[in-house]
Amino acid sequence: MRNGLLILSFISFLVFLGACGDYPCTKAELNYRLIGFSDAESDTIILRRLQKNSLTVQDSFVFDPSNPIRFVRFGDTLFMVAYTSDALMQSDHDYQLYFPGAARTVHITDIMEKQSYGKNPGPFNSKKVGCVNEITSCKMDGQSAILFFPNGIYLNK
Repeated sequence: MRNGLLILSFISFLVFLGACGDYPCTKAELNYRLIGFSDAESDTIILRRLQKNSLTVQDSFVFDPSNPIRFVRFGDTLFMVAYTSDALMQSDHDYQLYFPGAARTVHITDIMEKQSYGKNPGPFNSKKVGCVNEITSCKMDGQSAILFFPNGIYLNK
């Protein structure tokens, strides 16, 4: 009986320790705003996901009226407001965004993110609070890009 109680106490202690630790936040995803693009120039976007530090295309996604990215216009800037996760970029890859209507290709490389950690709420509350890493830098057409919070970049026509 005593051994069973000791084992149960030890297991409870391990569960308690595990519940109090940190957990890694979700990978960051880079979104974009379009500056100077007309609605017609932005209605079709081809996003090519490349092998990092290479021009080898791993896959591509076409966003057009049948599979749209929805934007809202504020002045000369289009803001992404509805999209699938395929429209976003992660630090595991480099990217090319091709805008056929504007005859413009943008290269996004060297996406860097800071790994963040969430705090476990404790042993009596197993609900983890969502957290996302922060993109700290990237390059657009070989130049350092200006980022906006949270995890966004401005693409100029």
